[in-house]
Amino acid sequence: MSLAPPHPQTVSPSGRHPWLPTQSTLRQTGVLLLIAVLMGGVFIFDVLTPPDDVSICFVYAVLVFISIFSYRRAAYACAAVATFLSALGAFFQPPHDTLTLVFFANRAIAVAAQWLVAFVVTSHKDAEAKMRSEYEVERAKAQTSSRFVDILTHEIGTSLTLIDGQAFRLKKLVPANDTESVVMRADKIRQAVKHIDVVVRQVQAASEADQAQARFEPAEVNLGALIGDVIVQLKGDRDIKADLEALPPTLSGNADMLQQIVANLLSNAIKYSPDDTAISVWGRSDGNWAVLSITDRGRGIASAEQSSLFEPYYRASNSRGVPGTGIGLYVVRRYVEAHGGSIQIESDLGVGTAVSIRLPIRAAPADNSRAETAHSVH
Repeated sequence: MSLAPPHPQTVSPSGRHPWLPTQSTLRQTGVLLLIAVLMGGVFIFDVLTPPDDVSICFVYAVLVFISIFSYRRAAYACAAVATFLSALGAFFQPPHDTLTLVFFANRAIAVAAQWLVAFVVTSHKDAEAKMRSEYEVERAKAQTSSRFVDILTHEIGTSLTLIDGQAFRLKKLVPANDTESVVMRADKIRQAVKHIDVVVRQVQAASEADQAQARFEPAEVNLGALIGDVIVQLKGDRDIKADLEALPPTLSGNADMLQQIVANLLSNAIKYSPDDTAISVWGRSDGNWAVLSITDRGRGIASAEQSSLFEPYYRASNSRGVPGTGIGLYVVRRYVEAHGGSIQIESDLGVGTAVSIRLPIRAAPADNSRAETAHSVH
């Protein structure tokens, strides 16, 4: 005689049995039961009060409003019960003849108030449900886009690594007495690979910047040393004057984001200003804020275009001839906002550009809005 194995118990991914009520369901049911008990108490009080005191019926409207914390259509059910109890209460202590018209008019107004509250509550819950649904759709789209960018960058990066490696080997295999055409073409291939790799990395950075707030993990950072390292990496033969002594010793922030902020701003200053002009980088403390300014003497930006500079993939009209994707300043803005800081640009065509950022020395909560506006530093 064989024994059949017991039926497996179905468990949801969260570890909860599907037939068990959720915490939200229990809360909503509890609110509904509380309203029912309170309505019963209001009805008893309505019966015991004099018939000319109809204000008690308006208490039902308050209880209908409480149903906002219960099920989606609970407000209409509560309004129906309140209407029934309001009508029933009129028969226990009928009014005097002289008060009949006023009595029933007030009851009718109270019932109308109950249904009006029910309509408002239900409309609010419908709007809330719609917003939540739209949020989930947008979140799913963002996750899909993020996964797409990750896959794209990985696949392109793998192919670029292969192409670059083969071009490098091609140069090594060319005999020393051969023509320079093969070497030149191999160099062009490698330059194109590097350019595509930069574009891919910038697109990936823009995708990651959208989740900057969620990825923000503050730690103690020596901002002056970080900026100094970036200057050494990027300056090449450029004249960059740095004055960072007045910066606070440490700052609560994300080192990777801060490095990206400084690198993007400094790269722009180098790209868009002549080689024979100096670039100024200086910082200071201003109360609870660290202020950093990067100033160049380059081509500048038209005032009409400055408000669009922080949008993704936007490039100023006078940026033609300079390679770029229009992502750098967008990434900078998102990373500065993740720190709870602010950024401002002042620029004049043919004169230069000053970019100033203000960062809190101590990290603030993620949902803290900053009312203080950054001031331009010259």
